[in-house]
Amino acid sequence: MGLYLDKVTEFISFLEIKNHSIDEILAHLVLRTLRPLEATSIYLFELSHEGTVDSVARYGASELTRNSYPDSYALRDKTPINDCIRSHKSVWITTLPVWPDEYISLNSITYTDPEKSFLCFPIEKAGTPVAALGIACMPELSPSSEIDAFLRAIGSVFALHLYYSETSISVKETTKSKRDESADSKQARNLNERQELILKLISEGKTNTGISDLIGYSESTIRQETIKIYSILNCNGREEAARHYREQQEQKSQS
Repeated sequence: MGLYLDKVTEFISFLEIKNHSIDEILAHLVLRTLRPLEATSIYLFELSHEGTVDSVARYGASELTRNSYPDSYALRDKTPINDCIRSHKSVWITTLPVWPDEYISLNSITYTDPEKSFLCFPIEKAGTPVAALGIACMPELSPSSEIDAFLRAIGSVFALHLYYSETSISVKETTKSKRDESADSKQARNLNERQELILKLISEGKTNTGISDLIGYSESTIRQETIKIYSILNCNGREEAARHYREQQEQKSQS
């Protein structure tokens, strides 16, 4: 277990160096942190407010694999990532290039890469799965409590970095109250120009695809920026982010 603990510690140190992009974090996970598992690629899927499970970012996958599999699934669909999110547990696939029989939609797609295993583990916020990381590994990795603990540790560090605000909140009030305006204003100033525009379009009900078409960035970039917006504003989805934006605009109009 010592090697895995060292890798977790090294991952924490990497995240503390600077504000890395999601692409940089995923690359580091494959190239350094997950090297003991011989991981070759990694996929980040996020549970959206609309109830879909969407591909947010990936690293290391072949172009054929990237183009073969959908970028979005309904949560009711039978996939390893969806099973991981629904069960709050890691899912191990060790039969590649063939997926288990229950994953009918995946078996309709020819898997051409050389990996033998696909492992996915939940990313949780306040005990609720909000995303999942999936990794493809070269060897056939039998389920192991040691590796599972390692993946869960990586998931916890990843969640703390990506889905929580920099300042911790001890206890949330049980009744709805008006949020501290000075704190909101400070959070809003942390958004860059592109994030402010994306937040405005979210408040207008635009989807990630619609925003991508409007401002000319890829849908993957919009998803990454949306995750960062949620983290900066300490909100849990599009509806809450939109409400935050409208409250900010109301405060500005009254000042």
